[in-house]
Amino acid sequence: MSAPTKIERDHYAKLVGRQITAIIWEEMEGQALPILLLTGRDRDGNAATAAVLMDPEGNGPGHLDHNL
Repeated sequence: MSAPTKIERDHYAKLVGRQITAIIWEEMEGQALPILLLTGRDRDGNAATAAVLMDPEGNGPGHLDHNL
């Protein structure tokens, strides 16, 4: 296993201390996509959310995406 990059460490560190308050179900390419509603706000002042995607580009499930 390779070590996480600084970008990866910084990306996931922004989730520390937050709590999941609800799950919002959306649709992605015909499949259910759970959006985790988190405590606090994102960097744009909107409700903080996270979703599991395939990669940062959002091609499918696998990468924990957020805008924190």
